[in-house]
Amino acid sequence: MNAKRMGTAVLAGLLALSMTACSGGETKKVESPADFEGAKISVQTATTAHDSLQEMQENGVNVEILPYEKVTQCFDDLELGRCDAVYVDSVVAAYYLTGEEDKFQSVWRSEEGEPMGICLKKGNTGMLELVESAIDTLYYNGKMGEIATKHFGSNVTEGVRTVTEEPTLDLSKLSTVEEGKLIIGFEAGYPPMEYTDDSGLEYIGFDVDLAKELASMFGLEVEFVNTTFDGVFAGLDKGQYDMIIAAVSITPERQEAYEMTEPYISNQLVIVTKK
Repeated sequence: MNAKRMGTAVLAGLLALSMTACSGGETKKVESPADFEGAKISVQTATTAHDSLQEMQENGVNVEILPYEKVTQCFDDLELGRCDAVYVDSVVAAYYLTGEEDKFQSVWRSEEGEPMGICLKKGNTGMLELVESAIDTLYYNGKMGEIATKHFGSNVTEGVRTVTEEPTLDLSKLSTVEEGKLIIGFEAGYPPMEYTDDSGLEYIGFDVDLAKELASMFGLEVEFVNTTFDGVFAGLDKGQYDMIIAAVSITPERQEAYEMTEPYISNQLVIVTKK
């Protein structure tokens, strides 16, 4: 083979390897957590899904975990064939399954619900009580269901709270809020809970609308502090914001370290694969 033909063959081989690398090669069929053995699973760091995968590894399951700061990166992986599935919250999966019928599918959903709550600094019990009353008010007047339908396409808040009497808001409990602002910590890369619009300039999502409703009831302006999810708790510890509204799953560990509301929305873990 002459040098010119050899060079052409080498380039063709490199191109083939490159295409294989980009596509991620063949994927393993995953239909439930029982299929995680030998699979590549993308997940957002510091989430309960990530914790669940790490626990599986500790128990001897040979699953390759591909962790990312942003859940959007997980679905990029899935679309490019770099992973076999994404392990994620059902509220987020709903966003990617709506209008994306030709790309993704949900193949498994956990039977047990995973409640989410608003997180406050330990000891801030007065503010906790006020926030609980405000959430109850949004359930009582139907606003919470409206927000859910707007972002999920259906009222997924049904059955989470049953409020039959209009709550009373004691605004004297706002003593820890300074300068007329309700400052919210979150990670704006978790659609449809909290993310940015197409311009990248405006925060939108279920939690964003919830925060705006709370601030309105409290007579305050709302300000958002965008950070990584695995760093959002450190910011609360340092007093950088008044609370975290970021699809925070209620766990015994978080209840011990922080003040957490009762659930304002329920969620389940799901497995999403490429069609």
